[in-house]
Amino acid sequence: MKIVCFGDSLTARKEGYPKPMLTMMLSEKVKGHIYVNIGLPGNTTVSAREHLKSEVLEEHPDVVTILFGSNDCSETKQIPLSIYEENLAFFVKKIGPKKVILITPPPVDEHKQKYRTNARIHEYADAVQRVAAQYQCTCIDFFEHVYIQPDYEKLLVGKSDDGLHFGEKLYDQLSDLIADELRKREREAEKSLWRKMMDKL
Repeated sequence: MKIVCFGDSLTARKEGYPKPMLTMMLSEKVKGHIYVNIGLPGNTTVSAREHLKSEVLEEHPDVVTILFGSNDCSETKQIPLSIYEENLAFFVKKIGPKKVILITPPPVDEHKQKYRTNARIHEYADAVQRVAAQYQCTCIDFFEHVYIQPDYEKLLVGKSDDGLHFGEKLYDQLSDLIADELRKREREAEKSLWRKMMDKL
């Protein structure tokens, strides 16, 4: 399979490594696939629409993870919730619901973040789940996964320590969540291939 990880700096971040942390970890956990990182710092769903075709669709991916929202909900960007939801739906329809893994944006450490609140991020996370339900595509609730952990703020400490860009520990958890879904798809593909072989007998 070819897996494209599409998003903002949370997708693109290297955290001191030579390659983006997310796709590097995924390639180690679920081997034998091609991983392409299309994360762009500062990206919102509005700016991402402009290069969906040229950078994502032209890769002809089998799976696309979509993680946006941290910038959309920021006071510096202020992408309205309705536009954010429309853009996510646009991505899903263009890529194909069965290929998409939507991921809710994670919480922040509000003591370090001036332009984002968890209440607002949660509204955007809910929008992700609405789109997933509407188009029946996979959704990983990363916001809830992080938020329910005791002292979750400690997981949000990365190289920049800004309460938003997290480090290796949380990338390990995020890549585990995605890897579980990829393994599930591997098993489904094997079953489908087996059924086709049996049908020919």
